[in-house]
Amino acid sequence: MAPNFDDGDSVYNFVVRDGNGVKGMVDLGLEKVPEQYIQPHHERIDKLKASSYDRPPIDLSMLDGPQHSQVVGLIAEAAERVGFFQVVNHRVPIEVLESVKSAAHEFFGQAPEKKAVYRKGVSPSPYVKYGTSFVPEKEKALEWKDYVSMVYTSDGEALEFWPNECQ
Repeated sequence: MAPNFDDGDSVYNFVVRDGNGVKGMVDLGLEKVPEQYIQPHHERIDKLKASSYDRPPIDLSMLDGPQHSQVVGLIAEAAERVGFFQVVNHRVPIEVLESVKSAAHEFFGQAPEKKAVYRKGVSPSPYVKYGTSFVPEKEKALEWKDYVSMVYTSDGEALEFWPNECQ
């Protein structure tokens, strides 16, 4: 039987404490977004007042040449205005990118109790945190995401502390 998501404690327990995450709700066949995830009207982006940011991907290969300062400026502008940007020619091999995607699918595809071991606040490692919203206890609306944060300090510590699925 699916949990009742009409009550805030049930959502918090299922998503955060039990380690199911947002993915767990979606996997149940959720048909309606629980109220706890809906932003208050006054905090939503007003699409009529929002400006567009239509820039091409930033070519990182130009960092090594005379256009270095221009590329740095494009990165700073995009980070400040939008908060993210797309890059090309980053020199990260496709095999590495595919490996990261595969590790993410493996980690998030685990049983909730395996992911819950790394919950923020109870993780056995100071270098690994699994969660959903950043501070679910204090947010007006929960964020519709699951994440795993892993700090890299050295190969040895990554092998010791990171989940096997992410090594």
